[in-house]
Amino acid sequence: MKDFEKSLYEAVLVAFGKILAKYNGFAQASILRDVGREIIDYMNAHGFGFEETGTADDMGRLTELFVKSGFASSLEAQPASPGTNYVWRDLYGIEAYHTLHEISDNPFLACPLNLSLYYLAEKHGKTMRLVSKSFDVAHRTAESQYVVEDKVALAPGDMDPLVIENARLYELAEERLAKLEKANRELKRLRGIIPICAYCKQVRNDGGYWQQVEAYVSEHSDAAFSHGICPDCMEKRYPEEAPAS
Repeated sequence: MKDFEKSLYEAVLVAFGKILAKYNGFAQASILRDVGREIIDYMNAHGFGFEETGTADDMGRLTELFVKSGFASSLEAQPASPGTNYVWRDLYGIEAYHTLHEISDNPFLACPLNLSLYYLAEKHGKTMRLVSKSFDVAHRTAESQYVVEDKVALAPGDMDPLVIENARLYELAEERLAKLEKANRELKRLRGIIPICAYCKQVRNDGGYWQQVEAYVSEHSDAAFSHGICPDCMEKRYPEEAPAS
């Protein structure tokens, strides 16, 4: 395969982008934010050198650092209405973004820079909205017009669909855990050879002490005991009360 590493990178972008495109906007935002944070942390652990200053200007600084590090040969930021139009030349992975262009409204969902920018925007109460995009693969140029705007707060009484979604997933997880615990309890059984006295029927436990069989079984299983008298013992011990045979 020609240029395996590049093709593999593009394959990951397409695969991740296709999966993200299946989620609603609220779930996408949550995933973008969390993955973006992990990307920045991993890159910094390997010498990327990005330091947050605590302001929204970090988004511009991160973009410049990506370009400087070889993510694109150049980037032009042009004022647009609304937002800003970005012209990327020799964007790394442009073929993958062009493929996703036919699938997703936002072909840059899986872009590592895009993911990191979503994370930074979220930290400052902002969100990124893609207005338009275009590709000129022959000249290895991509354009993307973005608007960075304040996140819209939910109206009083409204419920974030992502919260509802996560709550239901949590409920399902709890239900599955409860079923698993119940199954484990039901599967719990005494195993191995149990030393038992041939005369008094006491059982020797792991500590070498002898104890009533009821106590031993209760400690090593979920079984419970109730007491009664079998017909043979009834006849031997209480013959006057034993039913006539």
